[in-house]
Amino acid sequence: MKRLASILAGLVFGAVLSVICGTLFGLASQSAAGGYTSFFAESWLYYAVLIPFMVAFSLIGAYANKFGTINNKKRWMLSFTTAFFVTLYIGTVGAIFGEYIARGGMETIIIESTLGWGVIYAFVLLPFTVPAAWLLISEFIQLLHKLSLIQK
Repeated sequence: MKRLASILAGLVFGAVLSVICGTLFGLASQSAAGGYTSFFAESWLYYAVLIPFMVAFSLIGAYANKFGTINNKKRWMLSFTTAFFVTLYIGTVGAIFGEYIARGGMETIIIESTLGWGVIYAFVLLPFTVPAAWLLISEFIQLLHKLSLIQK
């Protein structure tokens, strides 16, 4: 029962976090582009980040429930793995999938370039995404402790 609750907590945490991260990324990119046109990001970005965040945190919830407290070394390894695969998915499949849903087709996206640059972004952004993932995973594990879903 606690395992299922940990997975559900991961799904909810990932969904909420995807909305927050999507909004922050949208605001940052609008600022870099020279001005704000909307408080929210483009809809394709929310579609791109929702699935990998929910899957990643539900898997982390199941892992934490099975093994209990995750030491710092394992947390860094989880952070590296999660950050790489989430960024890879968002930059490639997520961008294509989100564009398809938001625009109703793939006429406005160059698939080969998206796949190539998505892989490059996943590697180049590791110095930023790994510490961010470590922080988010640590907060999620603390939440699981507070909900008494894993033992210290």
